[in-house]
Amino acid sequence: MEVTCPVCSATFKVPDTVTVATCPYCGATFKVESGEKVGEHFFFSPMREDPAGKLLKFLSRQYGAPADIVDARVTKKELHWVPVYFFYLHGRDKYKETVEEVRFLGIPAGSPFKTLLMNYPFPVRGKKFFDEAIVKKGKYYEPEMPREKAEEIARSHITTALQQEVREESARTGEFELEVVFQGLVHYPVWEVHYEYDGQSFVNFVDGTDGRVIRAEYPLMSEARKRTTLLGIGLIGAGAVLGIIASAYAGTVWGLIGGLVGGGAGAAGVFSKGSVSKRVVSEVMGIKKGNTYFMPV
Repeated sequence: MEVTCPVCSATFKVPDTVTVATCPYCGATFKVESGEKVGEHFFFSPMREDPAGKLLKFLSRQYGAPADIVDARVTKKELHWVPVYFFYLHGRDKYKETVEEVRFLGIPAGSPFKTLLMNYPFPVRGKKFFDEAIVKKGKYYEPEMPREKAEEIARSHITTALQQEVREESARTGEFELEVVFQGLVHYPVWEVHYEYDGQSFVNFVDGTDGRVIRAEYPLMSEARKRTTLLGIGLIGAGAVLGIIASAYAGTVWGLIGGLVGGGAGAAGVFSKGSVSKRVVSEVMGIKKGNTYFMPV
């Protein structure tokens, strides 16, 4: 369909499914239906390297991964363009000069990957003015979240960071001065890569800009699981022995209980990582550390 830029009045064509367009003549970004300006629109160029090759090479270095995993059969590679609102955040305490935070924050605004990419460390540099041609190069998603809602999330993010800094400095919570600057809508490339190994299917996600593995699955070899199981049992046994010694020395059963609890806690961590048939790993962030990275999409 044809649209008219509300800034320079140029007429140009965009796909029928697009709701936000960027003028190729003046760079203005606006809503197709109303003509309302929505700030600048950018995208990150996808890398030239094969995302599947990057993924399998990364997995080959993981604990307990099959030696021939680099030869796994890739069954799907799809590029997704995820809409992300970018903000510059600056906050400080009015009464304590040492309490100050400066951050760049990307907030996913739509697509099935908005949970996967929440709190993702998006790069600051490298974006280009939007090119309508990318809509046809992969699966393109429009923003679902209003910009105003994203600004609320950004404001809450910087406020929480300042409050944490206040607690760390044992200072009184004062009034905060906040600067939340919208830097534009960015369409960010994410590769979805599926592969098969030994009759099992695995779903993975790779950063389309540089090949960092966002989330990946791989089969843990049985020998690695056996070693991990033995290590966990050893930790429980060591805790029991130390507990018995402590109980004998103190004349109370609490030493044994403490040893078993400590050994069990250590073994639980080992079992959770190494006694499973499938492991989930990331090149970017740790798993199960308070982020929402690895929830199902």
